[in-house]
Amino acid sequence: MTRSIKYIVSIGLLVCAINALAQDSLRVETVDSLQRQTKDSTDINIADLLKTMSPYSAISNKEDTLIVAISDTLKIEIADSLTMEEVDTTALPENGENYFSILIGTDYGKLITTLAQLDTRYEFNLGIQFSKSLRATVDYGYGELAPPNAIENGTYTSSGNYYRVGLDYMFTLAPKTFLSFGGMYASSAFNDEGTVEIESEIWPSLKERFTRNDFAANWAEFVLTTEAPILNKNKGFFSNLYWGIKFRLRFMIDRPVPENFDVYAIPGYGRTWNNVVPTANLFIVYKL
Repeated sequence: MTRSIKYIVSIGLLVCAINALAQDSLRVETVDSLQRQTKDSTDINIADLLKTMSPYSAISNKEDTLIVAISDTLKIEIADSLTMEEVDTTALPENGENYFSILIGTDYGKLITTLAQLDTRYEFNLGIQFSKSLRATVDYGYGELAPPNAIENGTYTSSGNYYRVGLDYMFTLAPKTFLSFGGMYASSAFNDEGTVEIESEIWPSLKERFTRNDFAANWAEFVLTTEAPILNKNKGFFSNLYWGIKFRLRFMIDRPVPENFDVYAIPGYGRTWNNVVPTANLFIVYKL
């Protein structure tokens, strides 16, 4: 008899709980002062109990036992029943996601060219995502460029540091897959040096060396970025590891134009053959 009453009471509680939730009248709170009532009582009138089910005065969960206070005098204890708790969502966006993150990455394409001994280049990236769509980015790098045939009868090397700062506006193409558009301002401080050799069958051959320091150049960039996870993982280290491609269109603002020999390459910008230069970067980034 007692077990049957317990089952009926459980069903009645669940029905009334659903009804109360639909009417936004269910108040959930922790009740530390509730005392357990005996499970052996058989003097409960089910009809009267169901009439007093709404509204609840309190619901508490203690040691896997649901204690419901119907009134000041009536409290019911049901083991192995539904657990309810109040969740504070005021600190989260409407969809429950926290978009703030810090991103640390590098341009692995430049690492490949360095390992292949084509050029010596390094670049590191830092990003701060403020919202679903807005991200601030900072790049810092070093380059030592030796473009072939910069001087037909000589050699040329340009080396120095550079940085970029900018903003990206992001669009979600698929879960954890993004496309972004942005703009950046960039600056480079560098030196260059070279040698020129002039051979003559009549006169002695001439070999001249030059070194120039404290050059600076500034430019702007329009950036299109694609970004996706390396592995489709929901947990663990690889769930926050991304890679992608940055397509850049660079617009030179100002650069040095020395006499005799021009500046043939600028770290961070590349060859100076044109004031508008397209390029692409391969990057990998980890989201903290």
